[in-house]
Amino acid sequence: MQVTKKNQSEEPIQETDTQLGAEMDELKRDMRSAKITNWFEKNQQQLIAGVVIVLVAMAGAGLWSEKQKTYKESAAMMYFQALSVIDDSQRQALLEAVVKDYADTGYAILAHVRLAPLTDTEENLRAVIENDDATPEFRWQARLDLAEFFIAQGKVDASKSLLEATVGEQFQQLRYALLAGISTGETQKEYLQKALDAISNDAVLKAEIESKLAKAGS
Repeated sequence: MQVTKKNQSEEPIQETDTQLGAEMDELKRDMRSAKITNWFEKNQQQLIAGVVIVLVAMAGAGLWSEKQKTYKESAAMMYFQALSVIDDSQRQALLEAVVKDYADTGYAILAHVRLAPLTDTEENLRAVIENDDATPEFRWQARLDLAEFFIAQGKVDASKSLLEATVGEQFQQLRYALLAGISTGETQKEYLQKALDAISNDAVLKAEIESKLAKAGS
């Protein structure tokens, strides 16, 4: 009998505990909800302002993106217009306009490359070499072109300093050929052989290297 009474007395306690836990959980939810509601009411103006700022920023980003697209399209149009004209003076004027008005685009780099044979060769090629936005291939080619220009000008030391820097495999043949051009004796033969062994992208240059190497060996 005592055991029965004990069991009977425990069941209401367990049930009460369960109800109390449920009530506590409900109360906590209500408190959290009240706090959230109160927080929203207090910060409503700031929230609205934040949403407005986000919307304005999104709209501004869209306008900026569209402006950038139009900007690059204008640079492309002027650049290709320069390529289409026959008169060198007109082409130079258009290319210089690309460099001036669209300096932060890739078309300015291309314009410098095209301007090199038309006007100040060193200035334009150095502009490509020193441009961090230019691809390595453009900088390598500009460096070799400037070295070749210096060789033609008799500026051997200036060309040698440019040729000391390494370039990509596709550009090594021209680099070695230019180094051979400012060397003599066995050093010249070594550079010609290295040029001949390098990857070739220019059949005419390869034929010249072969001819010079044959003469150097005779």
